[in-house]
Amino acid sequence: MANLHTVLIVDDEATIRDGLKHMIRWEQEGFRLLGDAANGEEALHQIQTLQPDIVITDLKMPQMDGIQLTTVIQQQYPEVHFLVLSSYDDFQYVSQAFKNGALDYLLKPTLTPASLLQTLGKIAKKISHSQGSISEETQLQEALNRYLAGYEESLQPIDAYLNPTLTPADYQLLYTNLRHFQSNQQLFHALNEFAQSEPKLRTLPFRTSNNDAGLLICGPQHLDIGTSLKQCLLQLTYTEPDAFFTLGNAFHKIDQLRTSYLQLKEKSRGQYFFYKRQRLVFEHELFPYLTSERFDTKKFLRALLDNNFLLGIARIEEFFNEMIISNVEPGVLKQQAGSIFYTLLSRLEEEFPNEAAFSQIKHQFLREVATVRYLEDFSDLLLKTIEAIREQLTPLSPLDEDDLLVSIQRFIHDNYMKSLSLSELADTFHFSYTYLSAFLSSKLTMSFSDYLKNIRLEKAKELLVKSDLNLSEISQAIGYSDISYFSRIFKKEFQMTPSKYRRMNQL
Repeated sequence: MANLHTVLIVDDEATIRDGLKHMIRWEQEGFRLLGDAANGEEALHQIQTLQPDIVITDLKMPQMDGIQLTTVIQQQYPEVHFLVLSSYDDFQYVSQAFKNGALDYLLKPTLTPASLLQTLGKIAKKISHSQGSISEETQLQEALNRYLAGYEESLQPIDAYLNPTLTPADYQLLYTNLRHFQSNQQLFHALNEFAQSEPKLRTLPFRTSNNDAGLLICGPQHLDIGTSLKQCLLQLTYTEPDAFFTLGNAFHKIDQLRTSYLQLKEKSRGQYFFYKRQRLVFEHELFPYLTSERFDTKKFLRALLDNNFLLGIARIEEFFNEMIISNVEPGVLKQQAGSIFYTLLSRLEEEFPNEAAFSQIKHQFLREVATVRYLEDFSDLLLKTIEAIREQLTPLSPLDEDDLLVSIQRFIHDNYMKSLSLSELADTFHFSYTYLSAFLSSKLTMSFSDYLKNIRLEKAKELLVKSDLNLSEISQAIGYSDISYFSRIFKKEFQMTPSKYRRMNQL
């Protein structure tokens, strides 16, 4: 019995599974039938538990088909051999299965006990020939792949291999994702070179079915491997320009491996976006993602509906200037940019139907923002697009002085609580400081500073009467950080202190 080759059958048709079970005398022919599964997902669970030598699988199945199943088997269970069941019209599937490592195929319409037995016999010979040739390191790599993919696996053999003397050691994970690479071969060659260059370290490479890859590293405690690792990975970037790695924090016990791996994987998600010129980043350097600020869609749409397109663009710039320095998740950042610019450019297309440039800008921006890889390029794309919009918009929609005044007044009312200055206002509306100062003085019959002061003090009066905020909180809420200064200008304007005003006007 010990020499029997074990077999698992996978097919979504119960009649096919039953037919195969009774087609040959399995044990008399040197095989043991372990069981059967109706789809790839069921099969994977049984492969992990039963560890068959051979899998006979159909190609077309629900949930997980045979191609997906053979892909996972090749990556996580390379010691498992498989053959595929096909119909006459399954050539494309069979071709892909052979690329995934299938040893043979059986045509369902012409399947006979003799052809099944002959094919199984060929696979059995290959198994017998290869058994014993798999190195200990390869077996441990496969066990590590399965463990990181979520399967239960003993870590004792891995620990014994990495730390045979059982001395105090540091474990670290070097993590990457294969979608950053054009050739997996280059990646694992570089990892092998690093392992050979550090005699004090023992390593095991890994690669999961989710395209996570990297190196489990074990070495003396507090050994600094960052410098030599950076040098090794620098060579890789000549052939893999998008290569990006994160090096996890050290941990001291092998049973912390899964937690460390999952934390590093989550922290590393999308981080390459912030590091255009850095190929290796340590875990403590990774940016924690912050919640995105909500874009004030109401004010933005109001500007567009009022045809105040320059104000709408100013709101976009203000929003993304804040987002770019706020460590927002790249996917969220790009999605928001796509949505906001789509709205702006669609409104411009509607307002200026004879101007084809806005449609061209829109389609180009949506195409580029979806594929932009780095924050630096994302920022450049926003600036380039805004400049192109302004260039097209300026001769079409000159802002008359009344519209400009309304837009500026609205902006001041929306931002009076901030440290607002005339210089910031000039930058926002793209005018010189001197021009804007003269323009506001003539239109408002007062200076910008007096206009801002009046808005703030009127708001202060409202808060004094209608809120329970103390004087310090009211001062902060209207844009004054110094409560004594606030009290002085309030008294000068209304001939009484804020406290007296509150007492006189509260019911």
